This record gives sequence, C-alpha cells and structure tokens, in this order.
Amino acid sequence: MKHTIIDFKSMVESVRKDGRKHDYKIDKMIVYNDFLYYKRKYIDNINFKEVEYFLFPKENIGIYKLYLSDHPKSEPSFLYKYYVDMLKVEKYNEYWNSKDLYLDFISKVDGKYYVVDVDEFNDAIKKGELDLSDITSALNGLDIVLKGYYENFDIEKFISKLKIKYELDNELIHEYMEAP
Repeated sequence: MKHTIIDFKSMVESVRKDGRKHDYKIDKMIVYNDFLYYKRKYIDNINFKEVEYFLFPKENIGIYKLYLSDHPKSEPSFLYKYYVDMLKVEKYNEYWNSKDLYLDFISKVDGKYYVVDVDEFNDAIKKGELDLSDITSALNGLDIVLKGYYENFDIEKFISKLKIKYELDNELIHEYMEAP
C-alpha cells in the first residue's frame, strides 16, 4: 500500500510503498484548509520534466498534472497528461498524510482516458487492506472525478472549478516558495 506524506516545513513529498521510500523536493507549495497545491521537478524520467499536484481531501482525490520533457522518448499513447489517485487524507498542522486507495483515473497525451487498477482495488478488499470507509472514499472519489471530467471532457476545467471553490471558501494556511 502506498502512503504519501507532504511535509510543509521541509517541502518534501515522501512516498512510501512496498518498503521503499522516495523523497521529492517541492519547489512551490500552497496549503488551504481543504486544498493543497505544489509544483516540483520530475526526477529521473526522460519523458517528464515537471509535475504539479492538486490534493482535494474532501473529494478523496489527488491529481498529478505532468509536463513533458523537451524530447520525450515514448509514444503519446504511453504518456500520462493527468494521473488521479483516489485516496484518503489525514491532515496535521505541519504535514498531510495520504493513503492510496488503489483506484486511479488517467488521461494520456493522446487524449484517451482510463480507469485503472480496479484489479488491485479488488485484491486489496479481499486481503482486508481496505475497510468500508476506504472503499466508500475510493468509489466516491472516482464518481466525483468521472462526473467532473464528463462535464466538459476537460480535466483542467474540473481542477480549476475545485481550486476556485477552495481558494474562495478556505483560509490560506501556508504558502512556501523555494529560494532560487
């Protein structure tokens, strides 16, 4: 199971999965009560140079927006433009901890989109890794993403709508920018 901790003070995204830990330095971060945004470099990948992340705890979704490198090596049908995790978030004063709930929605550079990892979701249920609350959160998150996407067939408009909602309705908690 994957857990991600976004630490406000150290400006690090720490991803823990299968006994491995990867830390990624964040360049810019903005945190509201119910919305988090960050931007960082995409490390060690020839296809991508940068990633923006939009975390919406009430919707149970985290959206990665990926930026292609100048000379990607893979075909557009293999490259993600957006990757949406269904997740559950615990919020603390200095960090947020998200638990990946296996279901994902992806939008590729070629314009095609998919719901993926349904098999992993089912396996996690069978193994008892997900409780009823986790299952409900995952399905609610997927429902929100699909409805938001189908509204305009544009994930960017969906993100903008949620961002505006939380920027207007929530207090800004932290805004961090890495020194150049």
